[in-house]
Amino acid sequence: MNDQSKSIPSSFCNKTLAGALALFGGMFGAHRLYLGWRFWWIYPLISMPSLAIALQSDEWIRHPGFLLAAFVGVVTLFEAILICLTRDEVWDARRNAGLEQHSSSGWGVVFIVIVSLMLAAIGLMSVIAIGLEGYFAAKLGRSR
Repeated sequence: MNDQSKSIPSSFCNKTLAGALALFGGMFGAHRLYLGWRFWWIYPLISMPSLAIALQSDEWIRHPGFLLAAFVGVVTLFEAILICLTRDEVWDARRNAGLEQHSSSGWGVVFIVIVSLMLAAIGLMSVIAIGLEGYFAAKLGRSR
């Protein structure tokens, strides 16, 4: 690691806000931008063009671009869960070292985890079902 990564952070990183940004703006990389990650722009670079291409198709829900964008969405929901389930002491040691303000999670992170878990389960099952349907339909269509 370089010396810049070990410097004292300039502002407090709120765990509840980071989780909410991952939940609601994860496909745009909002939580990664908030946390100061260098490659925050990877998620929107992958998801937005692939979703735009998929929406131009008649069967956009079965388009591979939609599946890719949905997969990015599911990944960000899992990141919201991981952010919110991080213990406050560990979060402060990683993100807020040297600051006087400390994290104190409340019910907000619990609700973010519940909603993220429900949406991730629904999204993951949908992506798998649609992907497998397309795979087997193409496989059966070729064998006839």
